[in-house]
Amino acid sequence: MAHLPLTSKDYILKNVVTEPLLNNCPKCKDYVIEALHMYLLKSNEIITMPHSIRTKPKPDGPHKVILVVGGRSNEDNLILDSTEWYDPKLNRWQFGPKMITPRYGGGLAVVKDNIVLYYMGAHNYKLSQFVHELDFSSEPSNWKPTTNMLVNREHLGVGVINNYIYAVGGFDIYRWPLKSAEVFDCRTQKWRMVSSMSTRRSVVGIGVLNNLLYAVGGFDGEQCLNSVECYHPGLDKWTSVSEMCARRSNAGVGVLDGVLYSVGGENLSECLKSVEAYKPSTGVWSSIPDMHLRRCGAGVAVLNGLLYVVGGWDGTSYLDSVEYYNPNTNTWTMITASMNVTRSLAGVVVIERPRHSKKRNQSGFSFLIEYIDIYSIISFCTIVSLLFFYLFSSF
Repeated sequence: MAHLPLTSKDYILKNVVTEPLLNNCPKCKDYVIEALHMYLLKSNEIITMPHSIRTKPKPDGPHKVILVVGGRSNEDNLILDSTEWYDPKLNRWQFGPKMITPRYGGGLAVVKDNIVLYYMGAHNYKLSQFVHELDFSSEPSNWKPTTNMLVNREHLGVGVINNYIYAVGGFDIYRWPLKSAEVFDCRTQKWRMVSSMSTRRSVVGIGVLNNLLYAVGGFDGEQCLNSVECYHPGLDKWTSVSEMCARRSNAGVGVLDGVLYSVGGENLSECLKSVEAYKPSTGVWSSIPDMHLRRCGAGVAVLNGLLYVVGGWDGTSYLDSVEYYNPNTNTWTMITASMNVTRSLAGVVVIERPRHSKKRNQSGFSFLIEYIDIYSIISFCTIVSLLFFYLFSSF
């Protein structure tokens, strides 16, 4: 009975409250009431109650969400300064802190235990050297300028290895693809150049696998590329790896379970919905099932064992839809919750859910129901009824 509050409310409702021996024991009733009381109060840290050995919950893992930053939208080719994140637990999108200036075509990186963001580069040469930072550990969480890159970069690729941020390729101010790369040390807040790639690449996809940086496809000024090269930070050296099955620029790239995925993109004649995967152990790219929609300039994020593909351009319009790939079933699934805004060429990363967002612009009652689904509402009402029954039957 001492650890009753740590069991599920379903078990309490189905087994404990119907047990005659417990109903005839006043001390046991106190434990049951305490457990039910905890479930009434337990709603996303709405109310702080003293923890006893019975009510102290076991620590949960980080509550992670998918953050989407900036991008381009359907309405008059609008460039966005808005951000929003998707919470798979709620299947819901929520707006986040606005950017300093509207931007798309830059790179987004997350460091320091998924709470500090850096957005660098842009579609516009006036902004293409700027870097902005967002620290979710502070309140309020606002974007602020930080150390600029050494090189102007539009439509670059970005990757993170051990809190070092790599900015790779992109267009220069004359719209010519770059082969150069640079790295930002989050500790010293300084950029430095690293070895250049063998090939010029703008709108290049970047993935990090086994502490190596992969530059996937892109555009060299004349054609879309199917070539891929890999950077080893310890050697400061780029090495070519196997070519993709298809030429892709503006592809989304993600890493899941030791596999590098190249998703959608374009080949100068059409947007693609095909996807391929690369395993370093075999050194070969192989095709996997197509996405439901064609997506060029989509963002990719990995969360809870799934590969999410967010927004993009289908050749006709910008998209607000999201789908995910499950490697266990080898299938794609559309999620029912669309973004609040259509977006292509947005920055997409996984972060820990911002703590302060839970308390912003919400009433106490909305806190109470935020994490409650239909079944939980029924259980909640049942708990209330049982709590009153136990309280009054104790007299």
